[in-house]
Amino acid sequence: MLLFPGCGTAFAQTSRVDSLQRLLLVAKADTAIMQRLIDIGNFYEDEGELDSVNFYLSQALSISKELNDEEGTALLNYKLGNACAEKGFYQTALQHYFAALPYYEKNGKHRRMGMIYNSMQNVYLEMDKINDAIAMGEKALEFTKGTPSEKFTLLNMAITTIYAAPRRYDKAEAYYKALFDLLKTDPNEYIEGLGYLNMGDMYLQREHWTKSKANFQKALPIFTRLEADDAICTAKIGLGLIALREKNYREAEKLAAEALEIARRNKILLTERRALSLIKDLALVNGDLAVVQRLDAACDSIDKVMTNDAVLLVTEELNIKYETEKKEMQITTLQEEKRLMVWLSVAGGAVLLLALAAFFFLWRWTMQKQRLAEKQKELAEQQVKQLEQEKQLIATQAVLDGEVQERIRLARDLHDSLGSILAAAKYNLLGIKQISLLGKDEQECYGKTVSLLDDSMNEMRRVAHHLMPDALSRFGLKPAISDFCDTLPSIQFVWYGDESRFDAKLEEVVYRIIHELISNALKHSGASHIFVQVIQEPRRIAFTVQDDGNGFDPETAAAGMGLSNIRTRVASFGGIMNINSKAGEGTETNIEFPLKVENVHNAQ
Repeated sequence: MLLFPGCGTAFAQTSRVDSLQRLLLVAKADTAIMQRLIDIGNFYEDEGELDSVNFYLSQALSISKELNDEEGTALLNYKLGNACAEKGFYQTALQHYFAALPYYEKNGKHRRMGMIYNSMQNVYLEMDKINDAIAMGEKALEFTKGTPSEKFTLLNMAITTIYAAPRRYDKAEAYYKALFDLLKTDPNEYIEGLGYLNMGDMYLQREHWTKSKANFQKALPIFTRLEADDAICTAKIGLGLIALREKNYREAEKLAAEALEIARRNKILLTERRALSLIKDLALVNGDLAVVQRLDAACDSIDKVMTNDAVLLVTEELNIKYETEKKEMQITTLQEEKRLMVWLSVAGGAVLLLALAAFFFLWRWTMQKQRLAEKQKELAEQQVKQLEQEKQLIATQAVLDGEVQERIRLARDLHDSLGSILAAAKYNLLGIKQISLLGKDEQECYGKTVSLLDDSMNEMRRVAHHLMPDALSRFGLKPAISDFCDTLPSIQFVWYGDESRFDAKLEEVVYRIIHELISNALKHSGASHIFVQVIQEPRRIAFTVQDDGNGFDPETAAAGMGLSNIRTRVASFGGIMNINSKAGEGTETNIEFPLKVENVHNAQ
């Protein structure tokens, strides 16, 4: 009798699990063992232990493939896709879904196809791939028409359409109408609550306060009955934002506090951050800057935790993928050994005249095994190196994305928070002048104060612009660099070649590197003239920053934080960087990035 102990992680390295693995490989083509594994996977699915679900269903999938059970393989891929999507392993989930589709399409099982396309739409929406999500949703609508899954598809399409570019609120309203028409004949309280909740959010985006409030008020009692804490928090925060808009500050504060308490009790970080943001807005209204600063720090802390969790999730998915591939290689080796041992057993019972042939084949088998072992070892080492490089690249990209988000947040806070405070101070000073009689000296002091406020506001706008320049996002790289260079008379800027837009992240990196190189030249080299040249071609973008400053030894300065950050950015996008500099002879920095043609077209 086989025992299948619970597994806390997908590939726990314990002796009991290893023994189970080897036992499964020996009796791999056993349908009874496959069904037992599926039953255990279903049990853990009911318990919500997704790692164990992945472990047991993956074993069952290997057996199903060996048995050439197409239907079982398709169903297991679908269930594994659901488990990976719930865990947050979106790329792996999509691989399973695409593997499941051909069988159901070939056999005309439209209902299951609709369920798969519906699941794929959810995954693409979580990955912020809106166009792909809409495409999957349209296919899901085609195959779920008249089935219970149609309600889920209509709800997903309504939500997805709101985030399309351009946003199609009219389409979203049509999908919601069709959804609620279905609910009249086939009620589902949970979907009804989600419909009201997402309609409330849609109208909140459009600043239709009355409609938004009505929908949130309909959703709140439904989710209170269902004890769906995350949805309760979302409804309370939405009502709190509307109460803030209506200047009902006491009600807004009460709703925000209730949502924050529920979110913290259930450890829902994103909802906790939204509640803190609402409380911060109330503190701004009250002018309590100390509370605003404290809440900003709390929000930043949550952002860091969420970013770290995202990086860890990607790393965990890569580790599981690597372990899966490694165990598949072990399966292949053990299957080969099993076949060879069977063949040798038959050969051992043959007549004496075949003994010489048996020795010959034994020697050949030994040589093949050695070559196979060496090849597998090389392949494993290559995969380890590749996975390490992928992990480093993902971590670097995550840091760069976090830096961009931090710049956006700082720019927004400078413009919205500090800008509002300075504008209010200036308005109050102007009001004082109108109601006060000032002498000549007092008027002169008053004028200087107002001028200082204007200078502060202009400086604040300049800093916010450099943190996240509007010209870069709206017009592209050339206008953004040109605007920056025009602010300094010592800089000469030229652009050659194509001016097409390309990947937004790469545009941001090129702009920041040029900004950093110019700043270094102005601060450290004593340069009187700086020359900036950019060349864009269909498959590459190259740029040079040259100054006539003091120069330096690149080898000595290679460990500096500034150049280290630039090298990291260049490496993360597959670029090449060369520095030519000598003491007293100035510095020339040349950097080149490859461009993918499809990225250029997509950016256009």
